Amino acid sequence: MSAACQTLVLKVGTSTIMTSDGRGQRVNVANLSRLVEVIADLAYKGFKVVLASSGAVGMGCRELGLKKKPTTPALKRAVAGAGQSRIMRVYSELFETVGLKIAQLLVSQRDFLEQQRWAEIRDTIAACLEAGVVPIINENDTTNTDGMRFGDNDNLAALTAVQLGAAGVFLFTDVDYLYTANPNLDPSAEPMRVVNEAFELDVDTREPGSSLGTGGMSTKVAAARTAHCAGIPCGILHGKYPERIFSFLNKLDEDAGSTCTSRTSPKVAESDTSSEVEPEPEGTLFAAREGEHRTEAERWILSLPVVGDVDVHAPDNLENLSPCALRATLLAAAAESLDGLQSLSGTAHDGGVRVFHQKSEVARMRVILDEEGACLPAPEPEQTIVLTPAAESLC
Repeated sequence: MSAACQTLVLKVGTSTIMTSDGRGQRVNVANLSRLVEVIADLAYKGFKVVLASSGAVGMGCRELGLKKKPTTPALKRAVAGAGQSRIMRVYSELFETVGLKIAQLLVSQRDFLEQQRWAEIRDTIAACLEAGVVPIINENDTTNTDGMRFGDNDNLAALTAVQLGAAGVFLFTDVDYLYTANPNLDPSAEPMRVVNEAFELDVDTREPGSSLGTGGMSTKVAAARTAHCAGIPCGILHGKYPERIFSFLNKLDEDAGSTCTSRTSPKVAESDTSSEVEPEPEGTLFAAREGEHRTEAERWILSLPVVGDVDVHAPDNLENLSPCALRATLLAAAAESLDGLQSLSGTAHDGGVRVFHQKSEVARMRVILDEEGACLPAPEPEQTIVLTPAAESLC
């Protein structure tokens, strides 16, 4: 992957930032230091990096001496406020050692609901990158209510990548790979190195858990599918070894037929003894959809916070329709199904809806609330629905 003007979105979770043992909960300085070093290496090679970071509540619990996460919304927001300022101080000190400046951007679902506001946030992040600053984004846990939350930073990172038209999004987690089954329960589970079609995986992202892997993998598959729709590759890798991101970049370079001088992790360097050996990512790579070019309006729809799911049951057969006819058919069928909307947020508001047909997500649709609180498709057809690869394969 040529580094020129390439933006990468990296997401780190609390498991990468914090650790807990007999000495109590504390900052995992070793992990964070390696992460900062990798980001500095990427910047040196010409990549522009956006960091989506969790950890505000966990850090706040440490700061305030709490042994358990708060359960009341108000206290949780207060703890997040205490933790957010502390975590940014840690990042500032670490990034200063490698000569990089950072900026804090706290966002909410509301920032994504209006296209103009969405574009302003995008331009702010782009201005930070142009100035050589690493934007560190997180959900604004201090003011967001449960009904207006992204829910997880996997989702936020994917939406940000779509918003920016990034070259890749990488989700750091606490496992090495996405597996064919839960490796803790099934000894025959095999790691998946490359997933070419994110929508062909047999996993229902509507469920809170997943039979695939561990550590909330369903949210990561959902994030990968969002990126896939926009033609953006998505990587899942262990947060303890952030240098493994270079194995992904090498793989993407190889697939693109270009040469990259990116640093490789030790394992890749040891195993790659022949120039004929195709590089393998040290994690799971969801490949980008080839030839995918989305308009700004389509990218906005794809980066809308998902507020619910609808199933369309008619017509049973969608094959051999033109893309235009398929869009119109799905839009009409989904509009009729909105009364049975399965809300994911608990609170009704404008946003995006995932449209399913025969258990496959076939579209993303923008919805709004009318004055009586009814959920309706947005009035502008050209800014209402985007087909996913699962639907476009029917054409």
